[in-house]
Amino acid sequence: MTKTISAAANPALANNLLNSALAEKPVQEEVKITPPSNNVVTLPGGFLTATGEIITEAEVRELNGSDEEAIARTNNVGRAILTILNRGTVRIGNERADEKILDQLLSGDRDMLVLAILKATFGKTSEIGGYCEGCSEVKTVQIDLDTDIKVKALMDPVNDRVFTVNGRARTYTVQLPTGTTQKEMLQNTDKTSAELTTLMLENTVLKIDESPVLSKLQVQNLGLVDRRTISEAINKRLCGPQFDAVKVSCPDCESEVSVPVNFGTLFRF
Repeated sequence: MTKTISAAANPALANNLLNSALAEKPVQEEVKITPPSNNVVTLPGGFLTATGEIITEAEVRELNGSDEEAIARTNNVGRAILTILNRGTVRIGNERADEKILDQLLSGDRDMLVLAILKATFGKTSEIGGYCEGCSEVKTVQIDLDTDIKVKALMDPVNDRVFTVNGRARTYTVQLPTGTTQKEMLQNTDKTSAELTTLMLENTVLKIDESPVLSKLQVQNLGLVDRRTISEAINKRLCGPQFDAVKVSCPDCESEVSVPVNFGTLFRF
């Protein structure tokens, strides 16, 4: 049974997927993606068509005043990000981007599009405050969105979407979150992290042993260790921009500054 789903985390999936690893060998590799030319974006996972073709090219545009008004009418960061994505994405491959096709994208591809819209609108540099241990104070530093934010691409864009996670006594068939789940999570940021984990697992766990997951109750009844093991496995495999641990040099003392990079700080919501 195949589901259409989505990502970002407990809050971590929501940032990645709105942005949150195990000690096993990674199934992805970190790659440098060439900065977009003429607002053309390379999707790190790619849109999987009904015929099995992977579409990795997309196009975004600069946000304008009409978009700004629409964003201002949203009532939280999650809905603002969804508005940015829906209004700023022009096409996926040769298909016009609409909510239906965006919902089918992996959450990491959606994050890549939002980052590209940010660059098309404001440029590739951004100033963010971060704590400098050398100066013992918060410093405003400049980050380069092309080089300071690393991007993970799926090594096998077809087969890496579904994987197996071994729990304490059960085996789980899991797929990477898509836009549908990410959208649900971004629209429910008032829920607890445990509730968001349940929402994410309900949409990403396809089977428990050989039994298909058909209801929320099945993932609510899982043990805490298995729930966390599955969540960590998903977070580890997420493709797209990696917002954790962005570090840049302090302009005054040259110490390393840890910068809290996410879409909230980048768009200054």
